[in-house]
Amino acid sequence: MTVIGASRGAHSTTGAAEPELGEQVFAVARRVLEAGPVPDASERAEAFEQAVDEAVRQINRDLLTAGREPIAGAAQTQLRQWTAARLAGLGGLAVLLADASIEDIVCNGCDNVWIQRSDGTREQAAPVADSDAELIAAVQVLAAGAGLSDTERRFDRAAPALNLQLPDGSRLHAIRDVAHRPSVSIRRHRLAEVDLGQLERGGMFSPQVASLLRAAVAADCNMVVAGPMGSGKTTLLRALAGLLPADERIVTIEDNYELGLHTDARHGNVVALQVREPNIEGAGGISAGELFRESLRMRPDRVIVGEVRGPEVAVMLDAMSNGADGSLSTIHTSSSAGVFTKMKTYARKAPAGYEPEATAELIGGSLDLVIQLTQVRERRWVASVREVCGSEGAMVVSNELYAPTGPDRVAQAATPLSAARAERLAEHGWRPPTMQGRW
Repeated sequence: MTVIGASRGAHSTTGAAEPELGEQVFAVARRVLEAGPVPDASERAEAFEQAVDEAVRQINRDLLTAGREPIAGAAQTQLRQWTAARLAGLGGLAVLLADASIEDIVCNGCDNVWIQRSDGTREQAAPVADSDAELIAAVQVLAAGAGLSDTERRFDRAAPALNLQLPDGSRLHAIRDVAHRPSVSIRRHRLAEVDLGQLERGGMFSPQVASLLRAAVAADCNMVVAGPMGSGKTTLLRALAGLLPADERIVTIEDNYELGLHTDARHGNVVALQVREPNIEGAGGISAGELFRESLRMRPDRVIVGEVRGPEVAVMLDAMSNGADGSLSTIHTSSSAGVFTKMKTYARKAPAGYEPEATAELIGGSLDLVIQLTQVRERRWVASVREVCGSEGAMVVSNELYAPTGPDRVAQAATPLSAARAERLAEHGWRPPTMQGRW
C-alpha cells in the first residue's frame, strides 16, 4: 500500500494538486511501470498512461482510508498530465530503468544504445530518444530531481559532466559538448544488502577465504578491496560491512553516495557524507579531507572511505591510522601488489603531497589486508589476498596469502599469515587451512 505522508494545508479537488502529492503520484507510477512488462517504443505512451491511472487509483484509495478527499476534477487532470509528461520526458531511459534484469546502460548518442544484463550478456537496445537533444533533455530531467535523483544538479554547456545517484543506488554519468555526441552511462547495483554467505555460495571466494574475511572484520582489520571496474568491489565491501554490529557508529565518506550503508537495514547508526564540488563561482565546495575532519567529531566507531580515485587516498590512510580500526575502502587496480604503487601515486597528488616513503610508512602501519577481485563477463571472484607486514623505505612489505592459481586464476593458499596477525585473527575464530596443498 502506498503511504501518504502528512501534507501542509487542505487538499483541494478543484485547485492545483499539492507538490508533495504530485511527487507521490509520480513515485507510484514509476513503481507500477517497473512492476509490469517492459514496453517497446510503440507502447511507451500507453504504458505511461496506464501507470499514471493505477498510481492515481492507489493514491486516492489511501487518501480515502486516511479520511482525506481524493484527487478529482481539474487537480486530477493536471496531475495526470504532469506525471505522464515527466515519464515521457525520460523517453526510452524510463523503459530501460524499469527492466530489473539490466545491470548497465550506455548511450553513445540517442540511437547507439547498449545494455548488459545481470547474466553478463550484452545487446544493442532500441534508441532511447528521437534526437541527441531529447537525450540531453531526459538527463536534465534526472539532474533536476524529477522524483528520481537524490539532489538537483546542472547539466548544460557550463556544466557538461554529470555524476548522479538514482534512488535505487544506481550511478549515472553523463557528458555533453566535449564528446562527439552526448554520452550516458548508468551502472546499477543489484546486490544492495548482500551478505558474505551469498557471495561465497555464488563462487566469489572459497570457504577458507570467507573464514579469513569474517575473522578480519571481527578483529577490526583495515582492508582495501581492489579490482577493475565492474568486478564487484562495492558489493564485497557492503557484504563485509554487513558483518559489523548493528549498533556500531559508522561514518562513510564518498565522492558520490554509492555504498548506501545509511539505507541498509543492517546498520542503524550511520552518517553518510558526500564531497561537494564548488559552484560555478568556485565557492561552497567541501573536500574529502574536510569531511574526514568533521567525521572525527561525530564519535565514530569506524570511518569508511568509499572508492579511492585520487588524492582522497590520504583521507583513507588517515582514517585507517586514527585509532578507530576496521576501516574499509575500494580502489581500481589490476593486481593486489599494484595497490601500493597506485596509493603512492595518488598520495603525491594530495594537498599534503606525501612522498613515497611517507606513504609506504602509512600503508605499512595502518593497512592490514588487500583483497583483489577480477572479472570475466558475468563471473567475479577473488584472485588474491595480500597481508601488509610493514614498510622498508619507499617499499611496502607484504605477503600474498592467497595467489591466483590455475587457468581460472582463482585464489589459492600460498603464504602463511604472519605470526602476530594469525594470533589476532585466531582470537576471532580463524583457523589456518589444513587441506592438502594448503598451508
